[in-house]
Amino acid sequence: DDAYGGAFEHRVRFPLEVFAAVRDAWPEDKPMGVRISATDWVDGGWTIEDSIAFVRHLQAAGCDWIDTSSGGISPAQKIPLGPGYQVPLARAIRRATSIPTMAVGLITDAK
Repeated sequence: DDAYGGAFEHRVRFPLEVFAAVRDAWPEDKPMGVRISATDWVDGGWTIEDSIAFVRHLQAAGCDWIDTSSGGISPAQKIPLGPGYQVPLARAIRRATSIPTMAVGLITDAK
């Protein structure tokens, strides 16, 4: 029941406020990006669709790039570890938003 919990718009409010404050202090001629956890791998938790919507807000606020990771702090998370397992998340964000996007974690092949 506060401005930062519950509905999606409330849950992204704090990171968007932080981004706006840093963007205001950061030189306009320098790129600025954000690292996100694209999914928490928990049923009913944060999804790639949530991340795409969040990235659209970041892009509108002046974000230049996204660094995509995943996972969280829940012991219920089920992470499908394997080579390049986070690349599809970054690809989905890039395709949906056109923002330059990178991935991390177990990237063992440049393909």
